[in-house]
Amino acid sequence: MGCCSPNYRNSVNEEEEKINSKGAEKAPLLLKVLMTTIVCIGILSIILM
Repeated sequence: MGCCSPNYRNSVNEEEEKINSKGAEKAPLLLKVLMTTIVCIGILSIILM
């Protein structure tokens, strides 16, 4: 199935949906929360010194 096939876009959209559904994990959210906490603690320690 080449790029000129009429079903090509549909298959690309299906693959994209599969990848996006797999990517909905909690680990990146947890990492963001931890990094935000570390940055806030660092800023507070600089201000309070």
